[in-house]
Parts: sequence; structure tokens; C-alpha cells
Amino acid sequence: MKKLAVLAVLLLASACGVKPTPVIPAGPAPTLRSPASDGRGSDLILYFVLDDRVAPVARAAEGVVSVEAALSMLMDGPSLDEEADGYTTALPRRAGTVAVTPGSRATITVSFPLRPLTSVGINQLVCTAFAALAAEGGYSIDRTIGLAGPDLELPYQTCQA
Repeated sequence: MKKLAVLAVLLLASACGVKPTPVIPAGPAPTLRSPASDGRGSDLILYFVLDDRVAPVARAAEGVVSVEAALSMLMDGPSLDEEADGYTTALPRRAGTVAVTPGSRATITVSFPLRPLTSVGINQLVCTAFAALAAEGGYSIDRTIGLAGPDLELPYQTCQA
């Protein structure tokens, strides 16, 4: 019996055999939502460029901001404080209208040409739209969103932040 107890202690002390792994990046950190706003946050999340990568920026908002309003704010570019923190944009400033057709296959329609945009600029639009849709309580079923402009229609995109 004593040998069995010693064996049990040795097995417990030897751990489970899983080797440690490094931290695996999994996208932006989750955001907290205020219970006072019916589960919806009061921060608007816009995606700007920091160190050549798309990064989320939280801005205070009064209630939930529509997807179109969030994308228009994105098109205005980073604020002076955000620029001072190193954020830039790969999008043209105020280049026309932006509309979103919600639903399981949501689509962003812009009035400016998409061909000149880099993948980073496209990602800014897609990630900001996803964040705004989530804040409204809407989601894309397959976690993709379409992007259409006067010059072309891109395949459905995912947020690569």
C-alpha cells in the first residue's frame, strides 16, 4: 500500500507531460462592455495602421455608432492624439460615401476605387466594419464581409488584425 501511495505522489509530481509553448498571437484583445448600455460598449473601435500592421484604436462614443458612421470616422483618419501615438492610415481621407448592406453576407460599398488600396487599407475597412457590426449586435455568419467599389468587387474578406 505504501508503494502505491509513493507511486501516486511521483506521478502527480511529474506533471502531465505537456511541454510549454510560447505565446500564440490570437488577434486583438477582447473589449469590456458596459452593463449600463444593454451589453453594448460605449467605445467605438476603429482600425488604423501602427508599425505597418492594422491595430485597433478605441474612441469614446455616445451609445452604439452605426457601421456607416464608424467607417466614415475611419476615413477621416487618426486623430491628432492617435497620430502622436504613431497611428496612420492606408485609406484616402474622405473619399466619398461608404454604405454597408448588413446580413449574413454583409457588404461594404464605397464610392472610391478599390484598386489603389493596399491589403492593409482593405483590412482597415473590414476590421472596422466587423467591430461596428458586433457593437450593433449584428454578425456575419461566415465571419467574412464583401467589399465593392466602382472599379471592382473583391471576394469576401476576413479581419486580419
